[in-house]
Amino acid sequence: MNTTMNSTPTPHRRLGRDLIIAGAMLAIALALAFLMPDRMRAQRILGVVMGLFVVFYANEVPKRIPSVNRCDPMTAQARRRFIGWTLVLGGLGYAVAWMIAPIRIAPLLAIFLLATALAVVFARITWDRPKGTPS
Repeated sequence: MNTTMNSTPTPHRRLGRDLIIAGAMLAIALALAFLMPDRMRAQRILGVVMGLFVVFYANEVPKRIPSVNRCDPMTAQARRRFIGWTLVLGGLGYAVAWMIAPIRIAPLLAIFLLATALAVVFARITWDRPKGTPS
């Protein structure tokens, strides 16, 4: 009997969960494509779902980042929180852009907002890298 109280899913459970989420996303896309006559509304719904998908995984990404440099635990935790919150905001921006922007600019605006969040994350990682560390 396992008496540990570790709530972190094992890699096999994470893979199963991730496959279920991917299948649900495909099912939503297919359902929207075949069942919704209004293509514009289907695009918007799928864009919002994709943004929420990013928000969900933005919470997972920082937990998987290994500590490659030897900084103190508080600095590593601050970096993880920054990455998580930045990606959550990027995903929310993506979803909101699909909800309220005119359909002709929604895809570009959504990608721009998410790409900006990713650029900020990469800048923070680069900025925090100790001098002399290989890229």
